[in-house]
Amino acid sequence: MKRKHIVLALVFLLCAGLLAFGRTNPVDQVVEAVPRASAHAATQFARAAGAETVGIAALRARTELIGAATGEHHALFGSRSMAPPLPSAAPAGAEIPPLPSEPAVPGLPFTYLGKQGADGNWEVYLTRGDETLIVHDQMVIDGTYRVDAIRPPTMTLVYLPLKLVQTMDIGSAD
Repeated sequence: MKRKHIVLALVFLLCAGLLAFGRTNPVDQVVEAVPRASAHAATQFARAAGAETVGIAALRARTELIGAATGEHHALFGSRSMAPPLPSAAPAGAEIPPLPSEPAVPGLPFTYLGKQGADGNWEVYLTRGDETLIVHDQMVIDGTYRVDAIRPPTMTLVYLPLKLVQTMDIGSAD
């Protein structure tokens, strides 16, 4: 390690010396542009070659380009099918009631506080408002949630009215 330090110090001193004493240009030297004689000839050649005038075509309306002027319907990403449309299962003029909406699933009302595990059995500490709950596997909370499984890093809860499975992150087992 000592040898590497000596080599690095020598390289550093060499770079510092080049930086300090290697500059040969004066700091306040002004460099001016030199006019070129060939630049004038090049522009004259370009003017002679471009003597032809370039024409710009007149703009056309968008509807003319898309096909509205011809009366043709244009669907940008539409599909064309030769099959006749399928008949409706409902009789003509019948009112079809809308499907009943699914009840809204509430988010988990619990906030995770911590967990404790002993002999493979976990208990999780949750809060809901001002109430603190200690829950275990297969425990029912107020008749609305059931703790299905506690397997860190997640805890599985079932919302009983809809039998909907929800998970909560509780961190790793460590």
